[in-house]
Amino acid sequence: MKKLVAILFASLLVFSVVSIANRKDAIQTSIKMPKIEINIEDYAYINMPDCLYLHKEGYPILPYYVKTYEFPAGTKINGIEVKAKEIEEIKLNKKIKPAPPAIPMDMKCNKYEIKEGEIYSKDEFYPNEWFSYKIGCGIKDGKRVVFLSIHLYPVRYNAIKNEILYAKDFDLKIDYILPSKPLFTKDEYDLLIICPNKFVDELEPLKEHKESYGIKTIIETTEMIYSKYKGRDEAEKIKYAIKDAIEKYGIKYVMLVGDYKLIPPRYSFIYDEKAPYETSFPSDLYYADIYNSDGTFSSWDTNNNDRFGEYKYQGNTDEVDLYPDVALGRIACGSESEVGTVVSKIINYERSTYGSDWFGKILVCGGDTFPEDNSGVYEGEYLNQLVLNVMSGFDGIKLWASLGNLSVSSIKSQINQGVGFVDFSGHGNEVLWATHPPLSSRWIAQMSTRDVMQLSNGNKLPIVMIDACSCGRFDHGDCFAWKFVEKAGGGGIASLASSGIGYGIPGNPAAGVLGWMEVKFFVYYKQGKEVIGDTWTSCINGYINTFRFNMDAADYKTVEEFILFGDPTLKIGGYGEEKPVVYIETPADGYLYMFGKPLMKTLFGKTIVIGKITIKVNAYNVEKVEFYVDNELKHIDDESPYELLWNEFAIGSKTIKVIGYGESQQAEDEINIFIINLA
Repeated sequence: MKKLVAILFASLLVFSVVSIANRKDAIQTSIKMPKIEINIEDYAYINMPDCLYLHKEGYPILPYYVKTYEFPAGTKINGIEVKAKEIEEIKLNKKIKPAPPAIPMDMKCNKYEIKEGEIYSKDEFYPNEWFSYKIGCGIKDGKRVVFLSIHLYPVRYNAIKNEILYAKDFDLKIDYILPSKPLFTKDEYDLLIICPNKFVDELEPLKEHKESYGIKTIIETTEMIYSKYKGRDEAEKIKYAIKDAIEKYGIKYVMLVGDYKLIPPRYSFIYDEKAPYETSFPSDLYYADIYNSDGTFSSWDTNNNDRFGEYKYQGNTDEVDLYPDVALGRIACGSESEVGTVVSKIINYERSTYGSDWFGKILVCGGDTFPEDNSGVYEGEYLNQLVLNVMSGFDGIKLWASLGNLSVSSIKSQINQGVGFVDFSGHGNEVLWATHPPLSSRWIAQMSTRDVMQLSNGNKLPIVMIDACSCGRFDHGDCFAWKFVEKAGGGGIASLASSGIGYGIPGNPAAGVLGWMEVKFFVYYKQGKEVIGDTWTSCINGYINTFRFNMDAADYKTVEEFILFGDPTLKIGGYGEEKPVVYIETPADGYLYMFGKPLMKTLFGKTIVIGKITIKVNAYNVEKVEFYVDNELKHIDDESPYELLWNEFAIGSKTIKVIGYGESQQAEDEINIFIINLA
């Protein structure tokens, strides 16, 4: 009879329909613009502190202000109103300078010239509005959010009249509706590893290692995915599997383990007249960008022609969200032995790097990336210096063309001595990095994959940033960036590079494209993004929020080709002392348990328990685990498996909490449940 009463009551809880009204809300604010400063040389220059600058080829370089808002996933943006105030007309004596083109950084000496575009012959103001905005869906700090990025244009320019309109103040109003209930509430796993079946055994030690640091990990094979999920091809089936893992388990990180033959690349089609020879390139961002801004599946093929991520390709452009919904890295292994090597490197790095003297060093390598320009800026060295400025507290080692100390042998020597980071800024292809001496088209420091395989730095493994063309193009064999991670007995622990033709801006290389990515990676790390996948997503999110409204082919390629080789959950610099880790495995969030067995998912994510339940806990680096119900101690367990059979009279909402005690620290986890146990 007790069982029957409990079951009937549970049925009412599970199947009753609860109506919750969506909450309407609004944000109203005023933003005061900085004062402008007009400098006159050959052209006019508009300077505004705390602003960014539009760099669209052939268009005037003008300041703009970015304001990005983040809302819970599922939020609907109903309306955006922006009013420019205190508008002043200012006549100029000179035209405003046009922006230079973004130049491919391949192994060619590309000449260019700065031209006034067609906007200079039109009697209209640029930009044509005071503001623009973009809505997208992505992940930030482990939470899925709706991004609303608003660009304000305080200065608009008419080249025919040679005057500007300057707005000193803006009023903003944003109307939005929050979701009726939180979305993406699952938290069963953190990391999804996707690999062919033959790699599973080699990855089990990594799974155990990750879970010992609280990163709950699940492995799914490509064989299972291809048989279980629908999709037009293998790549789309993998993407649907990632979507399912987000919604079922709450995963935040994805590791693809396999080279291009084992985990298929998705090719993106972006046409750029400056690099027409590259019609497509592999983009792993495809696997990370799961949702459109409205929460629907992002196919990257909105015109259904089986060409993905198109931008002006044969007249076609796909609508692509681009914001990553998971942090994703690729371990581009082709064999079991390679997987074993990389797994050992990751485990050893995270366990032994913390506190090492060598990690506190950063090696920067650069020269004059665009010797044809007359700016006087050696772009590679300039970006290197910006990185060193950001990485305060690290010992910087400069190998520069202008210093005469940049060579393949000097690069290898410094890496072999041990550094925490390497920053390459120059040119490249799939198997080579190189640069130029100042004002010379001669190639120097041509470091190849063969040189990488000769490194002997042992366990002193750097994170390698490569600002160059195609060093991450992994679909033609082992590329330059991947070789660092693959190398046994040395190399690197992770690398970031472009999987296609990359771009730079002569004279002002940090203003956009790969130079921006290069510097911002280190900025986000110093701001506290110490898990490399979070740093990678911050770079992508930041680029889209900063440049989306003026993105052209070079910008789209910059975002889509920025690839992470390595473990996306890698703790940069390793972990300190082994901290205790504890989390509740059973009962799990959002399930109905009937007398100890999971029966089904509940409608609204509430965990419901009918009858007795065995509370199961995973714990690492602990001496004991304490079990509490509503802060009342129920049990202490000092050896694995850590469990409590809870079978006592209980009706209503209860909080189960567990505390694991290490040598000097403790960790805890808790879950709220609704229980009916008539005992």
